[in-house]
Amino acid sequence: MAGCLALCGCGKLVGLNTPATPLAQIQLQVTGDFAKVQQVDPLGRASQLRVALVWGAQWQPEPFCFLPAELAAAEAVITAGCPDSFRFVPDRDGADIPVTPGVTATITLTDLPGADVMVGDVTARIAYASLVVYDDRNGNGTLDFHHPPRHRRNNEPDVVEDAGAPATWDIVYGASFISMTQPDQRLAYREGSFDNSINGIAFYPRYGCGEPLPAFSILSAGGFSAADAVAASLQHQLPEETPPCVQATLDQAVVTIPLGDSTDVVLKEIACTVNDAGGTTFYIRPPDSAPDLSISACVGFPHIPGDDAGVATGVQLVANAPSAACQSTNHYILRGCNDDPSCPVPTWDLTATPPKWWPCTISP
Repeated sequence: MAGCLALCGCGKLVGLNTPATPLAQIQLQVTGDFAKVQQVDPLGRASQLRVALVWGAQWQPEPFCFLPAELAAAEAVITAGCPDSFRFVPDRDGADIPVTPGVTATITLTDLPGADVMVGDVTARIAYASLVVYDDRNGNGTLDFHHPPRHRRNNEPDVVEDAGAPATWDIVYGASFISMTQPDQRLAYREGSFDNSINGIAFYPRYGCGEPLPAFSILSAGGFSAADAVAASLQHQLPEETPPCVQATLDQAVVTIPLGDSTDVVLKEIACTVNDAGGTTFYIRPPDSAPDLSISACVGFPHIPGDDAGVATGVQLVANAPSAACQSTNHYILRGCNDDPSCPVPTWDLTATPPKWWPCTISP
């Protein structure tokens, strides 16, 4: 084989350095006055606005963040520590280009989305992407994702995954798909048929809309309210999408991305991954010294209607986990395991000797 390659190229490999044929080209335009929303760089660097095409991750929010709060104090923890339960969550950067507000640009894809970002099987699967506008603060030409605080088992020190100082972190100024509760334009890539069952359309759902076009297309929709989404979910249904819903080919659509307030919590979370895509809660052994409990609450364990098997009883202490990059919550329990507060053989049991700072009623 090596001899054939050498002969066919007359001693030089042919075709390996030629430009790849574009598979898709997306027209986009960033709108708004950047000077009104721009954050001044503390290091004096000029802004480098770029647009990243980001494929979305399939995920579920943890029940505490999704279900209605039982106490006002718990609602405060949800507001401070839980990300938007209906937000777009990044998985992988697919392409990246510089952009100028008010000037139409083209982002080119030379690769299909990988199987890891597609939902479904080989007969019917789909991937969705958001176009994200950001200031490339570290100049590496790609949108850097952040990770919420992650605890090792048995309450060992947190895993630190965000390298560099906050002054070098990229700043998100807008996205075509921010949250399902907001109007969005998303890039879709469909292979095979489209699964119209609740299992198939529950991936960033557009319930009541037409099927995405085969291959690449741009989908537009008006979103739905968080209250409608919670009510529908408790009935094992999906919320109706506010019309109009539009399917367009790439030649027919221009994705418009308005610049927004980069300090907006939901917009900042566009660059945040999730620790557990399955919505599993990670429980923590209380430390000897009191953690930051400025925003905290003593609450029971969440109960999803219809799930009556293995529901934990007792009290947990929930508190927001202060982080400069991503919102998250800490769940402290006196007895249990990291993945189960009612495990039959607990990893720790402090019910007889709780920390002096423990503020919750001790369960029997």
